[in-house]
Amino acid sequence: MKSSNIFFSTLVVLLAACGGKQDPVQAKKAELEKIRKEIAALQAKAKTLEDELAKMQPGGPEGKLVETETVETADFRSYLTLEGKADAEQSTIATAQVPGTVTQVLAQAGQQVSAGQALAYLDNAALKQSRQQLEQQLSFVNTLYDKQKRLWEQGVGTEVQFLSAKNQKEALEKNLATLDAQIAMYTVKSPISGSVESVDTKVGQAAAPGIPMFKVVNLGNLKVVADVAESYAQKINTGDQVLIEFPDLEKKLEAKVSFASKVIDPLNRTFKVEIRIPAMADVKPNMIARLKITNYQNKAAITVPSNCLQQSDEATYVMVAIDEKGKLIARRRVVKTGKSGEDRTEITDGLQKGDLVIVTGYQELNDGQEIQPAKTEK
Repeated sequence: MKSSNIFFSTLVVLLAACGGKQDPVQAKKAELEKIRKEIAALQAKAKTLEDELAKMQPGGPEGKLVETETVETADFRSYLTLEGKADAEQSTIATAQVPGTVTQVLAQAGQQVSAGQALAYLDNAALKQSRQQLEQQLSFVNTLYDKQKRLWEQGVGTEVQFLSAKNQKEALEKNLATLDAQIAMYTVKSPISGSVESVDTKVGQAAAPGIPMFKVVNLGNLKVVADVAESYAQKINTGDQVLIEFPDLEKKLEAKVSFASKVIDPLNRTFKVEIRIPAMADVKPNMIARLKITNYQNKAAITVPSNCLQQSDEATYVMVAIDEKGKLIARRRVVKTGKSGEDRTEITDGLQKGDLVIVTGYQELNDGQEIQPAKTEK
């Protein structure tokens, strides 16, 4: 009897549970309805916050605050930017013309020297001794020549004797001149006028042709040199305008390409470009220089700031301000772009002189949205 009661109680519980189970479709519908009500409440709250924020932002309810720029034509250039270095137009080394031992160094680093000025002497004692002997011989021959000449003028002696004395005198003079030229080769001279940048020799050291002894640089004539990739061979020519900047000195100047090589270096596939510049204080050889070579120019171009250009899936556009029924409205204007240079881009189609381009505040600006100009610039 007890077991029957337990079975009956369990059955009642199971039947109650089955009878109370909720339909799953109805449960999903109830959950969906609840979410929809929450979304509607959030949208209403968001709209309220947007309205309140619009009243608090600059421009207020009259429209979003923007800055515009009036489109005008102007000279526009795009540049090819390169890196080069400063160099001296005249920079050379002074070396010995003959082998010898250095007996005296006359110049020091930083000294200003003139072309042909002696920088060092080599040992030429043997040649000087030979010169003294030759001078003695020439002195004796000159005496004989003078006497023979006087006798010949008085009709004494033969013409052969006179010509022989004259020939001996002239031969010794030529030998002496040749010896003087040889002695001069034992003096190391500066090839150019300029500043001695380095002294690479000392007294007692051996010198020989081709071994550098002094480096002389003339900073009165400077140039900037750069190696340019061969892909730009047709874009850079002699006479092109160049803007040169020395970043370490914060100095800029304009110049022209003075030389553009027609030969491509087979090792690095570049060609050399040189720009002569006037002497400038603090500009030193091998100093880094940035070059901006004009590769395109339009003297009547329409341009806009590059950062106000926007891109959609279909085209490139800018936002312009248009007066519609007394209100200033933002409109999307599709444009075609040309070259870019510095921080501006050329517009070849889509804008005309007098248009107002929105240059500040164009972000998240919708087509047809009312705007309020904060400032109108040229």
